[in-house]
Amino acid sequence: MAIGCVQAGGLVRRGRQGPCYNAPVSADNVAAAGSPAGSSSAADGSSKLIPELSMVIPAYNEEAILPVALAEAEAAVERFCERWEILVVDDGSTDATPRILADWHRREPRIKVLTQSPNQGYSKALIRGFGAAEYAAVFYTDADAQFDLAEIDRLYPYLAEADMVTGYRVGRKDPWIRLLTSATYNRLQALVLGLKVRDVNCAFKLFRRSVFDRIELTSDGFLIDAELYARAQRAGLRWVQVGVTHRPREQGSSTVGVGTIAETLRELMALRRTLRS
Repeated sequence: MAIGCVQAGGLVRRGRQGPCYNAPVSADNVAAAGSPAGSSSAADGSSKLIPELSMVIPAYNEEAILPVALAEAEAAVERFCERWEILVVDDGSTDATPRILADWHRREPRIKVLTQSPNQGYSKALIRGFGAAEYAAVFYTDADAQFDLAEIDRLYPYLAEADMVTGYRVGRKDPWIRLLTSATYNRLQALVLGLKVRDVNCAFKLFRRSVFDRIELTSDGFLIDAELYARAQRAGLRWVQVGVTHRPREQGSSTVGVGTIAETLRELMALRRTLRS
């Protein structure tokens, strides 16, 4: 496994898809697949890579793509995890999302449904899911099936030394307006919060469960990812960024657009004041 470069207090990148670090990480330990507690799993197939994992998926009106997303999520955790749960947070959906989730839960009780009603927003949905996670490793992704969840096996080994392993989208498959919006967010978050992060809002992140005992997330707008990084940075947590495959959105539509930039800037300034108080 290519480890790349490490430098304390900043990011050093090697290659387009190489890992990026925000703090020193031991190459020897990172290269060995291990649990968040540091134990290793067998490479001969006698045990799975991940001892236990809670996967959190927020969902809002995703009836068109949700069955695909759930099937891929279940396939990934079955392949890589000894023990697992999938926590889908239904954020007040008004389409067939609740019925689809109920059907999947009846078939597989480890697919658990947390319901927010009325709609409370993406940040609150994620916070709800993180708070309900039971296992030592916690992963989150979106319900739009734009990621290859089988790539979780590429992130997990870094958790042996890092507190967080976060994806950045390689060859991103989004419309140009979404790319522009995302680039603007990343720039604003870097300027206002001092974050050296390649792709702040990438919904492919893996954590030690203990991260959520050390930081408290309070966002109720679009800033859950920025707040997560900012509070982790303030708490001295370590993260690694790894390139992940991105796919076009086949069904449904995003609720984030250019119109949210001004609101996001106001929220960023408020978050910065909170972090400094």
